[in-house]
Amino acid sequence: MPTPKILIVDDHILFSIGIEQFLQKRLNAIVVIINNPLDALNEPLDQYDIVLVDMDMPQMKGYEFIKRARQQFENQRFLIVSMHKKQSLLKKAMNSNVNGYILKDDHPDNFINAIKTIVAGGKFFSPSLEMLLQQQDIHQLFLSPREEEVLRLQATGKSMAEISEQLFISLETVKTHIRNIKIKLELDNKADVIKYAIDNLLV
Repeated sequence: MPTPKILIVDDHILFSIGIEQFLQKRLNAIVVIINNPLDALNEPLDQYDIVLVDMDMPQMKGYEFIKRARQQFENQRFLIVSMHKKQSLLKKAMNSNVNGYILKDDHPDNFINAIKTIVAGGKFFSPSLEMLLQQQDIHQLFLSPREEEVLRLQATGKSMAEISEQLFISLETVKTHIRNIKIKLELDNKADVIKYAIDNLLV
């Protein structure tokens, strides 16, 4: 393939430098690193053949970055490179219209294949994620955006009354959301709620 120009958007500096060196060696790529996704949104992204995006960044989650970037660069190619393989995060990535998703512990050849496939106009997802992608009824287990917001607020310590006030919904509606959340996710107590929120990048 011709020399690709690649942007890395990842807040982990050492990881980014390692990927830069790897891509320079394997693809003779021109690589630019931006560690803050907010800064990357001000970058002319269409000058790159592909943008590699971390899923979990403190300033903005990877799927949120892609959604915002697509408002201006709708045809850009994005590959999420992440350590997370939760079903809910995969769904968020798919909803952002990402071109691919690979795991940071994937084989290096998968990484190269992902970049080549996506630059050529295709899609590439980690073999470790294939089973999740093939599950047709998986969406039934996901929370609605409102349920996610209720769960996030509960995980940050808000009471049901405070959630009701902040979201402008009745207390009974909050209780219903919490009951549905626990049923969907099989959560038994607040500790489980907090753990789920952390694992799924809601807090």
